Amino acid sequence: MNDFFRAQLAELAAQAAPVDLYPRVLATSRRRARRRAVAVVAAVVALSGGFAATAVVVGRAVSPPVTTPSGSAGPVTTVRPSAGVSDTAPVTDVRNASFEVPELALCPAGRRTFVDGTERDGPYNFLTVTELSSPLRADLDGVPGDELLVLVSCRIEGIFTRKQLLALTVVDGTLRPLGLVLDAKTFGFFPWVDPAQVSVRGDVVVVRIEGYGNDDGAERITPEERGYAYRGGVFVQVSGPTARPSPLPR
Repeated sequence: MNDFFRAQLAELAAQAAPVDLYPRVLATSRRRARRRAVAVVAAVVALSGGFAATAVVVGRAVSPPVTTPSGSAGPVTTVRPSAGVSDTAPVTDVRNASFEVPELALCPAGRRTFVDGTERDGPYNFLTVTELSSPLRADLDGVPGDELLVLVSCRIEGIFTRKQLLALTVVDGTLRPLGLVLDAKTFGFFPWVDPAQVSVRGDVVVVRIEGYGNDDGAERITPEERGYAYRGGVFVQVSGPTARPSPLPR
C-alpha cells in the first residue's frame, strides 16, 4: 500500500511544474505594508488637525475690557471701546439741565431748571427747550470747542408763543448761553422758526423763515433765508433780507 502511494506521488511530482512563490509573497507583503503605512499617516494627520484646531481656539486673542478706578472705594467701572465722538462737541441732555436763559418776550432772564424740556414760569407761562431736529454743534465764536444750538420757546397760555434760537457753550462742564441768535429786528416781527430748517455754514447760522405773527394772527410769507454770525460778543445778521417780510395774500 505504501509503495503504491509513493509511486503515485512520484508520478505527480514528475508532472508538476516548479513554481517560485517568493515574488507573490513579497508583493502581498508590500501591499499590506503600504496599507498599514497609509492608515498610520491618516491617523497622524487626523490627530494633528485636531491639535491644530484646538490650538487655534485656545490661542485666539480676546481684547480684555479696560478697567478704571471709579474714584472712590466703590466697584471698578468697566469701560469698553466705543465709536469716536468729537472731543470738542458738548455732550449733555439740554432737556434735563440747568442753565441761564436770556430774557425772552414775557419770560424773564434767569437760571432755569428744565425737566423733560419744560420749566413753569408762573401759573400761565412756561419755557421749553429742545435740540434741533438734527442736533447742530459748531464752532460759532472762534474759540476752541463747539457750541450747541437749541430752540427755546416762551409760551403765554392762550395768548402767544415766542421762539428763539439760543447758542450754548460748555465751560468747565457747565452750560452757559453764548447768546440769542435772531437779532431784535428779526425777532420783533415774531418769525416762525422751524427746527428742521436751521443749518450752519461755516460760522453762520442760517434760518429759514416761512411766516410770522401771533398764534391767532399768523401770516405766511414767501420763504426766505437769513444768516446770523457771532460778532463782537453778540449775534448779528450778515446775510439775507433785513426788512419785515410782506405777507402773502390770504
